[in-house]
Amino acid sequence: MCTWKKWMRILTISLLFSLLPLSVVEAKEGMVYEQFEKESPADQPETKASPELEKASVVPYALKFIGSFLLILFLLFIVLKYLSKKTKMYPGGGPFHALGGHSLGNNRSLQMVMVGDTLYLLGVAEDVNLIRTIPPGVEQRRLLESIAEKPIDTVSKWGAGLKKTSQEKWDELLSKQLNDVKSDADQQKKGETE
Repeated sequence: MCTWKKWMRILTISLLFSLLPLSVVEAKEGMVYEQFEKESPADQPETKASPELEKASVVPYALKFIGSFLLILFLLFIVLKYLSKKTKMYPGGGPFHALGGHSLGNNRSLQMVMVGDTLYLLGVAEDVNLIRTIPPGVEQRRLLESIAEKPIDTVSKWGAGLKKTSQEKWDELLSKQLNDVKSDADQQKKGETE
């Protein structure tokens, strides 16, 4: 039997035992209605609390709480380990690397994927369309460097995202990309004339 199955059975059995009541209380006088019919509260003499209730301790409840808490943490750890194993695409990254994306609206986005040495710019909507292929070279190197230089500060990214609308972000990105392509074309022309 697998060790994780064995541990799950042990945890299940321990959980069942931890849910058992610590003490059992029984009604010695019968039902409440019968007691109400027999005597009124004014006629009854005052009774002292039963000695069993005075002896009740907090220790079993504390142990039960700590055990349940540790069991929940352990089960959460197992679930997170299982999910982390299932979400890994390929060991070592494999041949496909999703480098980033940009949302364009409802269920539409641009995605950049690297397969082998080639970058692919994909349009994703109801279907996936290849927009552009970027072969290895200066442009690809610059794109990869710009992706690597981005700091992953989610708080500032979230705050900046609130300040700009998606149209402003898209215009800024488009103008930056056009300027980069223009500067590349100028550099290639200068290299050809020399």
